[in-house]
Amino acid sequence: MIAFLSFAIVVLLFTVLVLTAKASEVATELKDGVRSYTNQSRINGYLLLGFLVLMFAGSAYAFKELMPVMIPKAASVHGEKTDYLFNMTMIIILVVAVLTQAALFYFAYRYNESRVNEAYFYAHNNTLEIVWTIIPTIVLTVLIVMGMYEWFTIFTRDRDKNMLVIEATGKQFNWMIRYSGKDGKFGERIIDTAHVTPTNELGINWNDPKSHDDFMSDKLYLVKGRPTLMKLGAQDVIHSFYLPHFRVKMDCVPGTPTEFYFTPTMTTEEMRQYLSTQPWWQTINPETGQPRWQTFKYELACAELCGKSHFGMEREVIVVTQNEYDEWLNKQTSLYDATIKPALAKDSTAVAPVAAGADSSKPGEKKPTAMLIKK
Repeated sequence: MIAFLSFAIVVLLFTVLVLTAKASEVATELKDGVRSYTNQSRINGYLLLGFLVLMFAGSAYAFKELMPVMIPKAASVHGEKTDYLFNMTMIIILVVAVLTQAALFYFAYRYNESRVNEAYFYAHNNTLEIVWTIIPTIVLTVLIVMGMYEWFTIFTRDRDKNMLVIEATGKQFNWMIRYSGKDGKFGERIIDTAHVTPTNELGINWNDPKSHDDFMSDKLYLVKGRPTLMKLGAQDVIHSFYLPHFRVKMDCVPGTPTEFYFTPTMTTEEMRQYLSTQPWWQTINPETGQPRWQTFKYELACAELCGKSHFGMEREVIVVTQNEYDEWLNKQTSLYDATIKPALAKDSTAVAPVAAGADSSKPGEKKPTAMLIKK
């Protein structure tokens, strides 16, 4: 309701301004008999100069106040390099914008309509054409080459053998985050009707011993300073795995595995301590009554509109030290222990899954493939 009223007020004010301007024109015509734009043009010139000053002042204020909120400090190795390229591009754009906008609004003031002055017709200048074509071309080429170099470096760099591998699969409207357990190896997944069930949405092959210590987590745990490989996928529609604080974004496409390799540089607590020194983060959050930095959380979001509950795909990301991660890892219960073992213990007619590669079937008998095989 507030949004509607605000919109209605803006429309009403705009309508009043238009009608006031129209009434002013009609009054001028009735008074002088002939419409004269000279005085109006001069007034518009001054107004444009005033608008120029307000525009620059407002942009500077917004940049100072909103940038720390919209683009917080990068918390990954490649994120710092990405921010460097972003800032360099913004500086170049800012210089060009200030010069061109200042010239545009000053010319509107300096050369407003006058019956005394006569405009000079200047049709073409080859030197100017060459200058303002070559200089932007060189600048853009340098920026593109630097950006492509960093982009390819992210995906072609040598990967650490001790990297943390995590699997994230998007679905409407959730992230299924799987860890490989203490053995560091994921169990096989088989995408067919025998394996993909309401209790096994990922189609994990329980016949594979490597799957027996795999576990799921509703939060994404990362380790400071440890390279991480996110193996990504999607079950239904296109999703986008987005970690804004780590400058990580990669589409998750059904049937097409994707991945992103990065290294976190700040734990959650270290980021909170950094934000505690920033003015905006020191303000009180009216919902919690605490300074904003105290309740800061890294987040995982979906950056691709994937349906009506797209907003619900947010997950908390926690960055810890290696020791803290090991403690958390030791407390986790594998999905196999949580689902398959209780079913085996409850159902005396069920048999444990056969080890991967083993064949316990008799000649002519169909090999077992499902999670639980009935006698």
